[in-house]
Amino acid sequence: MHRIDSIDYLRGILALCVMIYHFMSWSIGTPDSSTTLGRLGVYAVSTFYIISGISLYIAYFDLKLSNQKLLDYLIKRILRIAPLYWIATLLTGFYLYLATPNFVIDWGKYISNLTLAFGFYSPKNYIPVGGWSIGNEMVFYALFPLLVILAKRKILYLCASLVLGLMYFYISSYSLVTTQTLAQQWGTYINPFNQAFLFSIGVGIGIIRKSHTPANNLYPLIALVGACIAFAYWPVDGNQINIVTGLNRAVFTLICGIACWSVLSLDKKPQKYIAKTLKLMGDISYSTYLLHGAAVFYTSKYALPLFFSAPSPHEKLQFFCIITLPITIILSYFVHKLVEIPFINFGKRLTTRSKQNLFSQGRPRSDELLRK
Repeated sequence: MHRIDSIDYLRGILALCVMIYHFMSWSIGTPDSSTTLGRLGVYAVSTFYIISGISLYIAYFDLKLSNQKLLDYLIKRILRIAPLYWIATLLTGFYLYLATPNFVIDWGKYISNLTLAFGFYSPKNYIPVGGWSIGNEMVFYALFPLLVILAKRKILYLCASLVLGLMYFYISSYSLVTTQTLAQQWGTYINPFNQAFLFSIGVGIGIIRKSHTPANNLYPLIALVGACIAFAYWPVDGNQINIVTGLNRAVFTLICGIACWSVLSLDKKPQKYIAKTLKLMGDISYSTYLLHGAAVFYTSKYALPLFFSAPSPHEKLQFFCIITLPITIILSYFVHKLVEIPFINFGKRLTTRSKQNLFSQGRPRSDELLRK
């Protein structure tokens, strides 16, 4: 898969924002929707979906609906997502076993997580922190081949996106209500049909990028600065339900789409050491996102009491930032090196071998030609 550095940088920054948002939520309290962090806590994940659509389209824009091509695609996607998700699930499950008296395993729930099937029929059945979004991703991976085929005829892709958009805005305008909090309506919010339009936006941005590249950085830079300002200062406050419903849903969706297009279009690398740091955060972003919850659980149970007997909310936040954050980054780095990369490479070897086998079946071997 062709890597796009700027998109990886953005993914890493957003994963860090999600982690800090959770640190704040689990200590001082959930940030209000008037704050930038409170907005990032919701729309960082939304932006992940857009980034996913961009990355997949650029990597698989020529995907064909043949058995071998689809099998190769699915093998690579599963081996990219599943191993780390298994680790996060088992770490969370083991913590629950240690922390919960008379713990009983819900085998159906754990099987649905280990097979990554829960997103298709019970999105709120996830186990690790943030696991719901991975369930959604699996649904989008299943949808993606159809979107790629439709993208060959732009009008068909636009019609499909329109359908997804109508479902997206129907849920945000009618299924979700501002008289209840986002937490109270969480099961509705995390439904894949309330997120799939974001993925299709990413595919659309990928289509635009394949056919048109900005001549310079001026317009993308202006768009990015404007999107950041609008994201931070768009007038809305109160519970986060207010930023995922009605007009605000449309505004923040547009802002995230513009930001992703801008970052994708910028053709300028930061200074060497900044680029290295951003690349590292991008490389470990998936591990950071999925493992920081487990890191908080274990450090809170076993390390926090060593520093504070009865920590205040601010002391707990300080602990998370000073102790849990670096532990998460270090853990994520080693998991990325020892788990993610080997399984990614394994997927490449499997799909390469299957292509070679298919090729050898289609042509006679050299020794057969010599015998003839």
